[in-house]
Amino acid sequence: MTKTTYISILLTSLVLGACDNGTITASGDAAASGNSTGEKASPSKYLKPGAAVDFQHNFKGPLDVGEKQTVDLSFRLPHIAGQLAIKLRADSGLITEPATTDYVFTLGDNQVYSIQQTVSAEVMGKYYLKIFAEVMDPQGQIKTRVFAIAVQVGEPTSKPDSSGPVIENSSGERLILMPAQETTISKK
Repeated sequence: MTKTTYISILLTSLVLGACDNGTITASGDAAASGNSTGEKASPSKYLKPGAAVDFQHNFKGPLDVGEKQTVDLSFRLPHIAGQLAIKLRADSGLITEPATTDYVFTLGDNQVYSIQQTVSAEVMGKYYLKIFAEVMDPQGQIKTRVFAIAVQVGEPTSKPDSSGPVIENSSGERLILMPAQETTISKK
């Protein structure tokens, strides 16, 4: 065989070897796939990049104007050491109690970290309670995650009915007839 044949075979095997189809190699190299258990990651277990914080709440809405509801905020992390910092920020007009908005927890094995907040508002509308979670691992690396709870006070405002009658054009496309006013500007 010639040098060209050897080089072609070598390059082809390098190119094919560099392709990763997400499976574990015969040698059991699970680290290459990013999974230490040797199994493919389940799509339902996927978390966006950032802190691996599982957040749950029990808010039931909508609220009446002036009505108060206590909401349990629960956080669970896979970390067994480190620190969890939670910052709560409410939209203007959303009243939260207690006044404490910053919390720090020392992480332990398989614990749930809970915060109780009472929410209310004196004006109808949609408000958001924003939750900023920051996890610091024992090595000092920080990852963050942001959550929000929509708090509807009063009946949701309906969108004005801006759509007109629906017709079909000659090619079968649906068209909505809307009022319009045309103005022209003439150049002199």
